[in-house]
Amino acid sequence: MNLLFLRGQVPQDRDPRQIMFDDLESNDDMWTQLAAALCEDGYGEIWYWIGHGYYPSRYRDKTTLCDNFVERWVPDFAKSTVSFTPDVIFARGGFKQYDTILKRYPKAFKIYYGAGKRIYPKDMFNRYNLILNDTPRQVAKTRKTYPKIRTELFIKPAAENIFKPGTVPKKYNVIFVANNHPKGIKGHAFALPLLHNIKAVQVGISSEKHQRKFPTVHFTGWIPRKKVPRFYSQSKVAIICVDSTDSCPRVIPEALACNCPILLLDSVNCNRDLYISPKTGNVSTKSEFVSRLNYIIDNYDEFRPREYYESNLSIICSVESIRRWI
Repeated sequence: MNLLFLRGQVPQDRDPRQIMFDDLESNDDMWTQLAAALCEDGYGEIWYWIGHGYYPSRYRDKTTLCDNFVERWVPDFAKSTVSFTPDVIFARGGFKQYDTILKRYPKAFKIYYGAGKRIYPKDMFNRYNLILNDTPRQVAKTRKTYPKIRTELFIKPAAENIFKPGTVPKKYNVIFVANNHPKGIKGHAFALPLLHNIKAVQVGISSEKHQRKFPTVHFTGWIPRKKVPRFYSQSKVAIICVDSTDSCPRVIPEALACNCPILLLDSVNCNRDLYISPKTGNVSTKSEFVSRLNYIIDNYDEFRPREYYESNLSIICSVESIRRWI
């Protein structure tokens, strides 16, 4: 299978040197790992749309990440003249920049992945053969809106070459991984007061106000993604409190891949039947959060999140599901 994976606007919140990699093994992006696995019996390319004059300092036309998979940073999809005919096009989101690429390859099987409240293209019927959503509620809504297009639940894995169990002692009872957001959607206001008197680490960007107010919490600040798994391995439980427009926060599969059980606030948008089980953790209301958190801390070694991840959530599981629908 020849695969073309389309990426939207280049992430603006990361230094280009932290996005561009010279080989697949060092790449910490789940979507790149998934795309490479999907085309492992053929050939594949992942295209980043640069757009808006945003050129990384190491801009390159093509980089071979592994034998049959390359990465391109494309200033203009419409003007691209790459001689490559894909069997499958996987579009992450319905950006208008994709239009000419989708029309250029009418025989390709076209997959659309849309998460959270992202707006679908109005002419979806003419553009895609398969829609992937993260939650049963999203799937039901999409099937009602687009009854002629197959819509299925997507298994969101982690970048397993980065997120994997470590063999380090437990240093923290709780880990909270989230970059502070000006609108407060990442859950800092709820989570940090709970961690004040617990051995806890907060991984990601936090405000100076938070750091002054909660001096017993270890704040790492921003760190490269490849350094996050060590903190998961040092922690007994991860808490996820994000209130995001996107569904299934990536911290869920990443924690489980690192063998760290999770406690999920019940407002978090994800497919609970898939990610929460007796092996992985629990879901809680705000009123019961502390008691359930203490339970997992006291019994963390009874959970088997990595075992569950490998059997149900891995990149292989995701690839097998997608291939059944193509």
